[in-house]
Amino acid sequence: MHHTDDKALGGVKLIAIDMDGTLLMSDHATVPQENIDAIRRADAAGIRMCICTGRMIEDASDFIRRLGLPCMIIAANGTRACSGPMPGGKMLVRHDIAPEDALKAIDILIPTGLILNGFQDGMVNTVMDKTQRHYHLVYRGLIGERLGEEALREAAREGIMKLFAVGGGFAGDIADERIPGALAEVRRALPHLQITSSAPGNIEIMGPDAGKGAALREVAEGVMGITREQVMGIGDAENDLSMFEYAGQSVAMGNATAAVKAACRYETVSNDECGVARIIERVLAAKKSL
Repeated sequence: MHHTDDKALGGVKLIAIDMDGTLLMSDHATVPQENIDAIRRADAAGIRMCICTGRMIEDASDFIRRLGLPCMIIAANGTRACSGPMPGGKMLVRHDIAPEDALKAIDILIPTGLILNGFQDGMVNTVMDKTQRHYHLVYRGLIGERLGEEALREAAREGIMKLFAVGGGFAGDIADERIPGALAEVRRALPHLQITSSAPGNIEIMGPDAGKGAALREVAEGVMGITREQVMGIGDAENDLSMFEYAGQSVAMGNATAAVKAACRYETVSNDECGVARIIERVLAAKKSL
């Protein structure tokens, strides 16, 4: 543990939790019962809970609805935020990539042969590779799909919230030798965009005002009227760093990257050991002892 003084934890009023590698076990699908129970206990104690993920709002909403979790949602790396699962929740934050920026990024990424996904509300626009793999939300019946480069460019002109380039594995959890070069080229051409990676085999591109940290600030200060010291962020990957920069109480998972651990005030155990439940228990204990 980086900090033994848990006093600051007692003042937490909002807890933002990443999904993959954090709330979910390593199968990218299971939320352990201990985590579910801890989230419900925190909510009952008056702490607002928020899922804060790179995944789309329809995806996070599906999890929250199935598990009956009392959570707000920050989705697609901060390009969307809502008061609860959609449909039904109130949209709090909406950011898209400027069309000319999206088209420039597409020009750079098409020649790499990576799978490209451009996200809009309820829709993914996909340029496939030879694996002919559809985006997983399409298989799950949660969103619609348009295929081909022309559909992707048309969507870019209409406005997309996030461009997602991916190689092998589930959401790019297998490293891909094409990624580092493509990532460097996109960053060089579009330095003002939010460009990150949530796994070694993917690239995530959002508009300049997006990012988990920026959306968390909008929800904490704009919607709830609280300060950053009263916000906790829990995560494991590079796309969580902006969340840690903002959240006064930052928590790295035991399975987090070295860069994430270095950026955080606290550390908990891994996603497969219910690290989320462990740190929520510490918050609740600190709150009781105030």
